Amino acid sequence: MRKSPLILLLSSIFFLSSCEKEERLSGCIDPQRIRSGPCTFDYTPVRGCNGRTYPIACSPDLAGLKSWTAGACK
Repeated sequence: MRKSPLILLLSSIFFLSSCEKEERLSGCIDPQRIRSGPCTFDYTPVRGCNGRTYPIACSPDLAGLKSWTAGACK
């Protein structure tokens, strides 16, 4: 019986933190910039503002991301 309040508390924290993360990401992607196109095959990983690693800078650009930095996510 005591597990119910703990589960409720943990679920609330999860949902609140996921909403905050989504708000932060909403400024990361510009839907008008999303398009398809070719990219080269050289592997120079970049980390997108959404926390994902992309194989090359062309990929987050086509995905509509507004910013990215050199290097893979850790």
